[in-house]
This record gives sequence, structure tokens and C-alpha cells, in this order.
Amino acid sequence: MNTPVRHASTRWIAAFGAAALGAGLLAGCTPATTDGGETSDELYIAVQDDPVCLDPQQVTLTTALNISRQLVDSLVDQDPETGEIVPWLADAFVASDTLKEFTFTLRDGVTFSDGSELTPETVKANFDALAALGSTAPLASQYLAGYQATEVVDESTVKVTFAEPNAQFLQGASTITLGMLSDETAALTAEERCLAPVGSGAFVLDEYTANDAVVLSAREGYGWGSSLRASSGDAAIKSITFAITPEPGVRTGGLQTGEFDMIFDLPAIDEQRFSTGDYEIYARANPGIPTSLVPNTERPIVSDPVVRQAMILATDRTEIAELTGSSMVQPVAGVLSSATPSFLDQADALTFDLDAAEQLLDDAGWKVGAEGTREKDGTPLTVSVTAFYGQDVLEATQVQLAKAGIDLKINMVTAGDFFGAVASKDFDFLSAGLTRTDPDALRVMLSPASEAHWAVIDDAELEAQLTAQAATADPVERTAILAEAQQRIVEQAYLVPLLEVAQVHASQKGVSGVAFDSSSRVNLYDVTVQR
Repeated sequence: MNTPVRHASTRWIAAFGAAALGAGLLAGCTPATTDGGETSDELYIAVQDDPVCLDPQQVTLTTALNISRQLVDSLVDQDPETGEIVPWLADAFVASDTLKEFTFTLRDGVTFSDGSELTPETVKANFDALAALGSTAPLASQYLAGYQATEVVDESTVKVTFAEPNAQFLQGASTITLGMLSDETAALTAEERCLAPVGSGAFVLDEYTANDAVVLSAREGYGWGSSLRASSGDAAIKSITFAITPEPGVRTGGLQTGEFDMIFDLPAIDEQRFSTGDYEIYARANPGIPTSLVPNTERPIVSDPVVRQAMILATDRTEIAELTGSSMVQPVAGVLSSATPSFLDQADALTFDLDAAEQLLDDAGWKVGAEGTREKDGTPLTVSVTAFYGQDVLEATQVQLAKAGIDLKINMVTAGDFFGAVASKDFDFLSAGLTRTDPDALRVMLSPASEAHWAVIDDAELEAQLTAQAATADPVERTAILAEAQQRIVEQAYLVPLLEVAQVHASQKGVSGVAFDSSSRVNLYDVTVQR
């Protein structure tokens, strides 16, 4: 275990009381293991961001999702390797042939940390409340697009109905976002839910002090973990402290000195330093759409497919990954992340070829001007990209495109201004990705019929493909349709993929059992600690 000095120096003692910490340290002492180490039932993790809100159904921040995963369970789980949907809080589930109805048979004996039971009425209360929250719960509203009602069939069965086919719903039901909360929590206001979510998860929220720490404790009597987890019963770890530590150097320094057992968001520049036998590194690409340039094809220059195709050819994704990404994942190789079911490897079509890009532009009449930027009929080949994160990725892209004579202006804005630009269509390109466990992310991002679409595209062929995949239950047939859609998107350059974003974390070597779910969020139920 840690010595008292190790954690006594940390700043969250003041927030939660030295007496409580002392009690925790004593509780964490266990006999030495056979190799001379000691096991601990406490886990200290440094995280980058203040979660702000801990309601899993409302949050979008990765840190908040990682913390919330420990508090809530979902109706089903999804194998991150195979994509298979498996039981969790629901013993059984079935989708209708139309993909408009989904029926769940609930597991017996599941309770929330306030002692209340999981019932069909609870599921109805959760989904009805989410539908009422609307855009306040932006991720959930996409999973529940077209939601009509939840019907209590009998004392253990519930049926969820949609107006239109919703092929992504079962995978959505496996996410943190659609995790189940108690009836009482579901009835709270959006603001109230943020601070006091009550779930059925293996851990319970003890304390949250903004900009300082979140402390969870293990539930006693937990017995309904997903079949994908190795453990059963109560979690081995009895408490988890998430220390909010925005400075990367403080997180990595704390891991190196042993102050932290684990840190989230290991900077890419530090990956080599922690790639030794003293540490473990955990990395997984985000599923969904990688960071890409998302076009508004109603803009004069952007409307020219030749320009967009030249941008694909003039972008060196390997170099961008080396300069700005994690060495733990491969350069982006498609319009879907490699961690997404039905991913189509399009590395050949995305190969960097500056000569080919220049030839395309030459043939289309874009000639190199005096300053190196191409021009056509007196119009410079200048386009802008609007973004609120990832400036380093865009700066690398800007340099590469300039070599082809394409002038990319970078417009970094606040998140609010970004979404304002989306709403008003006041942009040439957006820089954005979309983390989703289901390839329906393409429809959400690109279809004009999607309430959450960001791209501005008018393509009947693509729209038919995106609509068809959302209504196709057979996985083989659906994958075939999605392959056609991915090919169409690259052919028409409706996305210019830049970087496959990964979740990268690190721990001391004595930490084991850390697992990614299919959304690349962390599940800590199986964790054990040896120091």
C-alpha cells in the first residue's frame, strides 16, 4: 500500500478531511503478497478535467463519462472486440424486424444504491425523462431519435418503441449515456441530477468538490456485473479518488513518484517515458468518426468536389499522427474509426499523394499564384476551418495543404461559437469527430435528415445508403450497405479524415483489471492494486 506520506501530501486531504483519509489508509492495509508487495483496496487516479456534472445521461465530457461509468449499469453491454451485444441489467432482449420495437426482460434482484429496485417502470421513467430533456442530453437524444414510448409489458418486461427504424438503439443501450438511474433520480431536474445521480453500479458517489476531486466507494451486495467482466460480487477496490489535475506535468510527475496509481489522458510526448516495465499503458481508439474536416458544400469553393478530393490526397495522415497523435494507435485509415463495427479499411484511398493532388487542381483550372496559393478566375483557393479544439492537428494540416497551393485558414472559437456556426451554416469546414459505438454515426453527422447533422451535403445516393443501413437488422447486409456508404463518402470527399483519436491512460505496474468498454470509456470494476 502507499505510505501515509505519499497521499498525505496531496491536496484533496483538505477537501475530505484528514481523519477520513487516515481511516481509509488503515482500511486499505492488507497482508503482503508473495512477491513482497501489498494489495490495496484504494485507487488514486489523476484526471485532466473537472467533470462539472456527474449525470451520465447528460454529460459529454470524457472525464465525466469515465467517472459515471462506475456509478451506473446499462441494460446491455457490448463486447469491444467483437461488437456482440450481451446481457447486463436485461437478461434477454429482442429487436423487431422493423427495428422500431425493442423488448427487454429485466434481471431479478437489481437494486440502486438508494435501495430501490430496478423495474420496468424504472426503464420507462428513464427513457421518458430523457426524451423530455431533449437537447439537454445531447448524446441520449441521438440514441433515442424517433422515440415514441416505453411500455411496461409485465412485471419484468418492457418494450421501447420508435417512430422510425433505429438500428443503433441496442448499441446505444449499452452506453453510459443510456445507463439506468433510480426512479427518484429520473424525476429530478437536470441541474439536480448532475450532483446526485443514483445508479445501480458497483460504486457510489461519496463526495464531489468542483475542481478538486470526486470520491467513490464500493457498494456492498453488488451482484449484477456484465458477463464481459471477470469479477463477480463486490468490487475488490473499496474506494476510488479521482484527483482533478489539469496540468499534464503534474499528472505524469505524480505517476512517476507514486503519488497516483493511475492517470487518465497520458500526453503523447510522455508515452515513451512510461513504456517501461514499471508502468502499464492502456490505449484504444475512439469508435465513430475520427477527427476530420467536415464540409459545407453550399460554399462556393467547398462545393467543388475536385478541391475536396485534392485535400484528401494532399493530407499526410501518417505525419499528422506522428506530430500530434498517440503512438499507440495507427494513423486514420477510413471515414470510420478502426474501433467501429463495420469499419472499412480505406487506407489505399487515403494515401498521401501530393503529385496527384496537384494534378487534380491543375486539371480543374486552379493555377499556382505568385504567393503559392492557387487561383481560378481571380479567386484564391482559400478555405477556412472552424474548430474549438485540436489546433495542433489543424496547424499540421495547414502546412501540408499549403504545399498543394491550398490556403487553409484556421478559425479557433469557443464551443458555443462552434455550435452557433453549425446552426447557422456559417463555415467552410468544421474540424470535428463523433464518438459513437455504432457506424450510424455517419448518418448522424452527414444526413440532412438527422437533427444532429453537422455536414452540409445534398447527395441522394448517400442519403439512401445512410437511411437503408439504419433500417437493416441483418448485420451482414447492414455492413455491406455501410461499406458502400464509406466508399461514397471518400469518393466525394464528404469527410477529410485527419486523425484517429485514442484514449490513452497509464498506471503503476501493480494495477490490473482496467478495461475499456466499446465506447473506449474505462470500467474499473475488475481493478486490483498491488503496491
